[in-house]
Amino acid sequence: MKLFILKTNIQSQLQINKLRPVFQKYNHIARWTVDLDDIDRVLKVETNVDSEQSELINLVRKQGIYCEELSE
Repeated sequence: MKLFILKTNIQSQLQINKLRPVFQKYNHIARWTVDLDDIDRVLKVETNVDSEQSELINLVRKQGIYCEELSE
């Protein structure tokens, strides 16, 4: 398993619902969550294969949602 932790600008459940069908298309995405209470609106994505982080960021951005690597 590989875990990606990304910073987003997701503000609502409606935006989360926009991502659901996108992530469901990819069998290698095992689980994903968004923490609306975190200041960085953290999106965590677990994959079953070695995906590229840039691929996930592009998927989210195509939905009109800001997304970048969360720096520590």
